[in-house]
Amino acid sequence: MISRTPQPSQWSRSPRHRDTYFFGHQNSFAQRPWACLFCIAVAWLFACQIGLAQTDAPREWTDSTGKFKVTATLIEVKDGTAFLKGKDGKTLKIPVAKLSAADQSFLAAGENPFMEEGNEAGSIFNAPAETNSENANQNTRNGQGGWNSEPVINWNEVETLDRNAESTWSLELSPKNDLGFTPKQATLNKLNRAFEDIRKLVIDPISQRAVAGYTSSFSHEKPESRLAISDLVSGKTIHTTPVVGDMCPIAILNDGVTFVMYGTSDGRGGYETRDQLQLWRLDGKKIIRTKSWIPFPNESESFGRKENGILASAFVMPNNRLVLQSNHGRLVCVDALTLQPYWQTQLGREHSVCANTDRTLLGVADGHTIMIIDPQTGTVKASTVLEDKPNVAWLRVRWSPSGTKLLYSFMSELRVLDLTSGQWTHKASFPGSHVLAPNEIDYPHDDYALVENRLLIHIPSQIKVCAYQDAKQIVTVGGTSFISLHDNDRGLIVPAKIPHPAVETLLTQAVDDPSVFLIRPGVEVAINTQGCGQWSQSVAESLRKAAVASGYKVVEQSPVTIVGSISGPTQEAVSYIAAGSYVANVYNSSIRLVYDGKDVWTTGGTNIPGVISTSQGQSIKEKLDELGKSPNLWVFENTVFPKILQKPSANQGPGSNEALMTSKFTMNGLVDSK
Repeated sequence: MISRTPQPSQWSRSPRHRDTYFFGHQNSFAQRPWACLFCIAVAWLFACQIGLAQTDAPREWTDSTGKFKVTATLIEVKDGTAFLKGKDGKTLKIPVAKLSAADQSFLAAGENPFMEEGNEAGSIFNAPAETNSENANQNTRNGQGGWNSEPVINWNEVETLDRNAESTWSLELSPKNDLGFTPKQATLNKLNRAFEDIRKLVIDPISQRAVAGYTSSFSHEKPESRLAISDLVSGKTIHTTPVVGDMCPIAILNDGVTFVMYGTSDGRGGYETRDQLQLWRLDGKKIIRTKSWIPFPNESESFGRKENGILASAFVMPNNRLVLQSNHGRLVCVDALTLQPYWQTQLGREHSVCANTDRTLLGVADGHTIMIIDPQTGTVKASTVLEDKPNVAWLRVRWSPSGTKLLYSFMSELRVLDLTSGQWTHKASFPGSHVLAPNEIDYPHDDYALVENRLLIHIPSQIKVCAYQDAKQIVTVGGTSFISLHDNDRGLIVPAKIPHPAVETLLTQAVDDPSVFLIRPGVEVAINTQGCGQWSQSVAESLRKAAVASGYKVVEQSPVTIVGSISGPTQEAVSYIAAGSYVANVYNSSIRLVYDGKDVWTTGGTNIPGVISTSQGQSIKEKLDELGKSPNLWVFENTVFPKILQKPSANQGPGSNEALMTSKFTMNGLVDSK
């Protein structure tokens, strides 16, 4: 069985009813005295302005299970491992990830007190950052290593990611994908300037920290950037003093006080541009910065001029491995502090990357290919493809809260991949919308997608359920959505569950409303298979069986028609991982639900699968010739049609007022209008 890798291809209704839901959790801290003690301890750490984690006094350390305890003194934290000195003088070591939440917070609260080996200056943060990009680019290696040496990495000489996945889909997933702790609401200070605003919110489950980035560049001479760092367990926040610069956070290192920053200026003022990265570290309320590093120099050429690659996303994995994705598709893994490269790969023109909650796996969409990557070993653990090879512009991929699914978004479609089996389970199409998610999509619930930070879509029914309003940003990690809000006087980072209860209640009620749904249990449908040629009769019978199994009633004529069609054969080149390229006869099978002359739901398949199984002694070419004799008729009989489907309107775009309800985020809670 071989995995195939094709080449990359080019709101509101009348407010008849209002309810207010206040943010918070049902389990009070009065019912959990240990939580009170923990919050007091964390608050004390913040009161010390996140002082040094290291101390000469012994303390009790506990593992994450609570079964094992030891009294010891902290020696150092290196590569994600804590080294302790016991009462007997022996050195003990334990991965930071296996320590209790309290011990992890203790370590994360401190500035790194350890000097880099061989660096007399003591730290990569001792050298001041260059605020002028031209001067920064002229700096040469100074022998300090890491960020201060401003290395230029030749990615073509770095070890290439091993993309030879297992022949069958076999993926070991994390047993739990939630945060593993209960986050608290954090308060943000008032804005420093009239035109200052939150530009980026980053949530890190490893350090249990959030960072909000503020930048102000209008109406004053020099741009200023600052950070608000929140402990998600205690809700306490440290606000840094502003620094001259034009940068936003994109990732948090495992220590919780070091941040990967990227430039956001247009370059005309000499400040940090989108091709530059820096590390910022908290020192009291001040920021210590490294020099700028350009990870992707001269990555493309435009009008005869070389251009640097722009950072598209960044993920900090355990042991401070930093995964970077450029806008031109180079995916690399380096050590976050030393910049030692581990592996790299080149993705196609359309690509997207996401990570699971514990940051042990990456979900990577490379055109029609979806890979699950282990960043520690630099190998592909599982791989599959989109067999119908659609146009995948504006590609987005996100990991589900349960940890068992991957949301794949492109153009006007949403698809869901079951990570336990490697099978596609849902396909939702929104034909009236040219691009469903041009900028952002979130996956707050296994059955819901949040488009552009505002429109909540129920994936199985394709219903636009709720339009969320007035959130600065919504970021979901491990099934918890973090909503950032701000006015002139204060701001909030609020942990919440999306959808909130009113959404699910309304969705249940709407099933009984005939004005809302086009498809519902018992709906009458007609079948049209004129586009299936010699297979028309057998396809019609297969579609009838599938429709009845889905709860439909098949009639001669109906406003809703199931249309089956087969195109081909066409000779196309296909390739399989580690097995070369071949020419095959390709048939495409298509199934559409048509209403009022428009497609409202589509699915299909091809006779050439993404994973191919050969008989003993049979070559891949012989297997492809066998498959190329006829179309895939199995897809017609085994299609599962949607149980409910919202009735389309003239304008189906995500910005239209089609949601069943509107919910507005306020400083006092969530206000619903139905």
